[in-house]
Amino acid sequence: MKVEPLADSDEAIGARARQYIDPDSKEPLFQQVRRFLEQSLLEGRFKPHRPLPSSRHLAGVLGVSRNTVSAAYQELTALGLIESRPRSGLYAAAAVDPESSPSAPAGPGATPPAAPSAHTRGVHTGQVDWGARVPRPLGDDLPHAAAHVDWNRHPFPFLPGQPELGTFPARAWLRALNEALAGPHLSASLRDSVDGDDELLVQAICREILPPRGMSVTPSEVIVTNGAQQALSLLADLLIRPDSTVSVENPGYVDAWHIFRNAGATLRPLAVDAGGARFTRADAAASEFVYLTPSHHHPTSVTTTYARRAAILRAAQSEDALVIEDDFDSEVRFRGRPTPSLKSLDRTGRVIYVGTFSKFVAPGLRLGFIVADAPLIAALRRRRRYLTKHPAGHLQRALGIFIESGEYHRALRAHRRHLVRKWEAVTEGLERHLPFDLPPVPAGGLSVWVSGPPEFDGTRATELARTRGVLVDAGERFYLADPERHHIRVGFNAIPLQAIPRGLELLGEAIREQLAE
Repeated sequence: MKVEPLADSDEAIGARARQYIDPDSKEPLFQQVRRFLEQSLLEGRFKPHRPLPSSRHLAGVLGVSRNTVSAAYQELTALGLIESRPRSGLYAAAAVDPESSPSAPAGPGATPPAAPSAHTRGVHTGQVDWGARVPRPLGDDLPHAAAHVDWNRHPFPFLPGQPELGTFPARAWLRALNEALAGPHLSASLRDSVDGDDELLVQAICREILPPRGMSVTPSEVIVTNGAQQALSLLADLLIRPDSTVSVENPGYVDAWHIFRNAGATLRPLAVDAGGARFTRADAAASEFVYLTPSHHHPTSVTTTYARRAAILRAAQSEDALVIEDDFDSEVRFRGRPTPSLKSLDRTGRVIYVGTFSKFVAPGLRLGFIVADAPLIAALRRRRRYLTKHPAGHLQRALGIFIESGEYHRALRAHRRHLVRKWEAVTEGLERHLPFDLPPVPAGGLSVWVSGPPEFDGTRATELARTRGVLVDAGERFYLADPERHHIRVGFNAIPLQAIPRGLELLGEAIREQLAE
């Protein structure tokens, strides 16, 4: 049988192959040969009506063993790029069309094709241009909250959003996890609930979690989420349109701003003072939604007064605005009883309540919930089903057992007592080590908002504190408009009690150094 060679000469074939084949490479040689042949096939150098060179001939041209070429041919046959015809030889598959097939990756020394200037459908001439395909986030101009991913490597992490690992009720939680995989609980833990939630957990939320916050609801008014972040994302995805306006606290919760902005909303800042956020009828007329953290304002920890709450509800009702209440740490109060939720005062169904277990149980468990009128909850279930289906059944059932057994409230009481001691240590230490007066400190929340004189640069102070192993948040990060640099946020959820005095002493040194600059 006479074999027709490639259209190129043997010398040209060898020259092209050197762009793909490197004997010193760690990649197996047959894979390098396969890639060279694949590229040649996709470039149309082998025609479907002409047989491919024999393995012996091609091995001689490429300077490799015959077995290497045979192994490359076998892979290309398995990929469907070449086909074996009985008593005739190997041929390029008829389906290999250089006008529609993606090109193979370039080998060593090869020059990749130029990427198209814009994404167009048709001939693919180079690498995927992800910059053209992936849309730029609509909230790209907003500040980002400090992540502090290495927080546990610092001796003095004054952070509210991370747990103190030694205080987590690990044994009680392990018992709940084990029980959730035994007996009648196993099915609930492992099943596909489609758009439903764990009945035991929802009942526990209705009976044990919500009544102390002033709410009496039915299971049809509750949906479980993967933390408060997913709750806000579901609400934004379902309710917010590109022409929507959302009033938000300024300073406020940065992550919520990104969620609403990426849904297409325009953000409208609301001033916050010692009585909480100010939301008037004029604000309600200018925005369809208002997002608030009234129990303990994020990040200052002030509690919205009853008079202010009543005014917010009147303004929202007068202009038919919806209120999203993020009650992320209402149970963390050190004097008096927790303040009833804004939702508990609502008689019109316009307050949508978002709760979370992250601030007490653990942020890594990612469990939260939404309380709202049943029709909205039903719509959120339909939307969630095709996004994430439902939160993990095992975690839901374990948390339901954890609450129903009484372990949740026992651990919460112990945790609150521990937080009281840390809150007292932080306020006392700040008063001792700050070179300026400490403003009144709210009796709740997981952080203290420190406001200094105009010459105090909180952003620079956080940088100097970090060099001393002290992590605090710069207040400037929490502003949507008119950012102020003379604030820092000192959290105390993550740091051990015994580390607080020394950590605040070092923080005071960093602040004095900044003021001296």
